[in-house]
Amino acid sequence: MLSNVSKKVHDKVSSDGNYKSMAYNCESPLNSLAVNKDFTQVVVAGRSVFKILNIKEDCFTENVNLRVGRHINLTYSAADVAWHPSDENVLASAATNGCVVLWNLCKSAKSKQANIFQEHKRSVNRVAFHGSEHNQLLSASQDGMVMIHDIRTKAGPIFKFGSLGSDSAKDAQFCPANSGYFVFAAAYESGTVQTWDMRRPDRAEKVFMAHNGPIFSLDWHSADKTPWLATAGRDKTIKIWDMSRMDKPQPPLLHVITNIASVGFIRWRPNRKNHISSCSLLLDHSVNVWDLGRPYIPFASFEGHIDVTTCIEWRDDCHTFLSCGRDGNIIQHVFADAKRPADKINPIGVDISSNGYIGVASIIKKEHINSSSGKSKKISKSRQFTEAHSGLHVYSDWDEAQKTIMPSFEEIALQYKLEGASLVDMCKHNAKIAAKFKKSQIAQMWNMLATIYGPFINSQAQQSHINRPLGLTSPQHEKQDHSELAAVKSALKRGRDKGKNKLDAHVDVTSGSNDDSSDVEGESSEIEKNIPEKTLEANFLFGDGGEDEANKDFYNAGGILSEDDYNWSIQPLPSEGFQSRHDLNTMIGTHPIMMESDLTLVPMVDSIHPHEDLDQNCEPTLVVKSTLEHDAMDSSTSVADLIKSLAEEGDIQTCVSMLVVLGDHMKALIDETYQESWFYSYIDLLGRYELWTVANVVMKQSKLASICSLNQESTVVHTMCSKCSRACERAAWLCDKCKRVTNLCSICHHPVKGDMVWCQGCCHGGHIDHIEQWLTFSDRCPAGCDHVCEFF
Repeated sequence: MLSNVSKKVHDKVSSDGNYKSMAYNCESPLNSLAVNKDFTQVVVAGRSVFKILNIKEDCFTENVNLRVGRHINLTYSAADVAWHPSDENVLASAATNGCVVLWNLCKSAKSKQANIFQEHKRSVNRVAFHGSEHNQLLSASQDGMVMIHDIRTKAGPIFKFGSLGSDSAKDAQFCPANSGYFVFAAAYESGTVQTWDMRRPDRAEKVFMAHNGPIFSLDWHSADKTPWLATAGRDKTIKIWDMSRMDKPQPPLLHVITNIASVGFIRWRPNRKNHISSCSLLLDHSVNVWDLGRPYIPFASFEGHIDVTTCIEWRDDCHTFLSCGRDGNIIQHVFADAKRPADKINPIGVDISSNGYIGVASIIKKEHINSSSGKSKKISKSRQFTEAHSGLHVYSDWDEAQKTIMPSFEEIALQYKLEGASLVDMCKHNAKIAAKFKKSQIAQMWNMLATIYGPFINSQAQQSHINRPLGLTSPQHEKQDHSELAAVKSALKRGRDKGKNKLDAHVDVTSGSNDDSSDVEGESSEIEKNIPEKTLEANFLFGDGGEDEANKDFYNAGGILSEDDYNWSIQPLPSEGFQSRHDLNTMIGTHPIMMESDLTLVPMVDSIHPHEDLDQNCEPTLVVKSTLEHDAMDSSTSVADLIKSLAEEGDIQTCVSMLVVLGDHMKALIDETYQESWFYSYIDLLGRYELWTVANVVMKQSKLASICSLNQESTVVHTMCSKCSRACERAAWLCDKCKRVTNLCSICHHPVKGDMVWCQGCCHGGHIDHIEQWLTFSDRCPAGCDHVCEFF
């Protein structure tokens, strides 16, 4: 006898190891599945599928197709199916037309339907047999009713729970006999869970709010002395409740497991107290097994379905289960093929909060020492998974930590200057703000913008002065410039005419000679008469020891004379500063001032051309003219790349602030689509911090039409009707739905079309003037409610 028991145990363990992963395609979406008591057959059901499959060692084979007969109707379409716990020839299905159908596989006819219960008015969501009373069938319907049927009779239900037309019942399960023989739980669309006693169908034993939204599935724990109820719903959570304390209105919540999508179905893993399996309604098509000791990551994950998984059923072995889905596949999963997400995740993580706190997570491996041998031993993966724990260490030196905390988003947004100053001034101001909050790199970027665009803006402002007469570059002297230019041209023209009559007479002009032409002297004096005297602000000194100082002053200026240096008056210079003059006959008529095209006035003219009648006492003068333009380096492309890199790093505040300050400089270099995205993100962040004024400045200063118009949109606030709570869109005092005049004055009984004052206590009010007059002689409500009003 003992040897037979040992053989059975050995065979059992051996057979568990022979389970393999396998799949079968039913070519139509599946809603539910159920296995018989021997785990040799499985029934799959859907809208157009109702089959019984044989479970082989390495494959599924079709046994019976129940969707046959002369009249195939909605009773052959099942939302859920259950197999009788003791009779493998009896099935129950929940039809989509509100019928509960019993199937007898022993019937000789093609149609195996034995009985149909038609008491439900809407689609049936769940059917379940009692664990001990196998002839009792529980059904939960969309009509809000939960019923218990006796499958031995064709009469109606023996018990009805709930009221017709109430919240839809999404799931219902009998409590295990060892925890509550007469108790079952039902989950409803409103997010409530109700527990009922079959002996008291008139009222629920316990009602509590379990989820924020519909509950799609629930399941009782099958272990002894573990009255746990698991619920799952649309709020992406699985919750474990302790139902042992029935005296409390709200059972204790033991565990919460958060998923990435709505949870559609859950089942406890047999022989494992803390393991529960689940499948989602959206996004995730895999089946996840969770450990309550580590609820933030699945203990094991099983893939294979390419669409939503709809049902899970564990076999007698806790290492194997079946699943079906809307892809039409039924799959047998084996734990040996499971994926362990915890083994593939990055064990180290770091993040920084908006306040500058840095959080670091890392793995710490500890070796377990065997106390007897003193040697370390390797622990199992399951134990490693559950023993993982986290610890938080806070920096204790708060004063030092405060110094390193990054500035808040709000403070920088309030202190940045985006309007009301020049580009250079705004850049320098924002650089100071960034440096104030220890953002050295951002401060350097702002200073770079000021350096890059400062000369560019100055060159644009002085563009009109570059080709203007030296010393007369001020805008207010524009008229004076034209008059002086006309005077000089007139003098030059007369001198040119005289020069033509004396071309044959060549006079050698040398420095310091007294043979200069009197005509030239006259012309020079005439020019001097027509040009106003200028203040001498810079001189070149020649002679004893003066040359070095002049050269020093000139080169200190970089060879480029400023506007102040150009204001030289025409004065004779020492003759030793010049070489002998050569013949200038070939220059007649070719001097730039003598051209008919654009003329440039040179404020100092030493001579026009040589004459026979040159005044011997006239000394030549030095003409200094600088035509070098200050062209700013065009670094707009580099600045655009800088702004893009800031956006990629997530610094939207600096990115948008630079765009606002630079204005049109960046409009053509960065795609408007990207700019709009950055502006929308920054405005949204400002709105979350309630920085409405800063957000309005950003909108107003933006060069994008779609952003500039934001502060002109959605500025209308509609009042609500006090009766039907609908917005009064056409007029603030008239409701279009109930045709009722709102906001009536409690004194004159006319609608208030302007400012209104009301009491926060009784909500009566009216025109401001009327209420003020009323309060002069009474503090009671003018509507007659006898309330002592305080109007705001």
